[in-house]
Amino acid sequence: MTPPPLAVRVAAGCWLATAVFTVLTVVGLWLLRGELAAKAGVPVSDVTNLLVSLSIVSAFFAVAYGWLTVQLYRARRWTRAVLSVIAVGHMLWLLIVGVSASSLVTLLLLSVAIVLTWQPSAAKWMAEVGA
Repeated sequence: MTPPPLAVRVAAGCWLATAVFTVLTVVGLWLLRGELAAKAGVPVSDVTNLLVSLSIVSAFFAVAYGWLTVQLYRARRWTRAVLSVIAVGHMLWLLIVGVSASSLVTLLLLSVAIVLTWQPSAAKWMAEVGA
């Protein structure tokens, strides 16, 4: 099998970095749960309930990006479209939840990953190797 071009390798790194960063962001929020509750003036149980929801959504995105990156490396043509749709959903979710420094980093990683995933060199490689 022909090795993937640089655009695909860097895109895969961005997809995986997004998955890891998403999980680490939620872990950080769990560690700061008490402080977040105090700043917001709400009971810790309310913050916990919110963090459970955030954890579920974040786990979905992390697993999806991980699995789809493997499929991208296998040159599955459909992977680019599915990654893009999930990434746009993730971007919208981040904007709904609220903009923060970590969400801006995630948006940047997603944007770079999408652009690189759709580079002509990636399309050519997938057409040659594709499954």
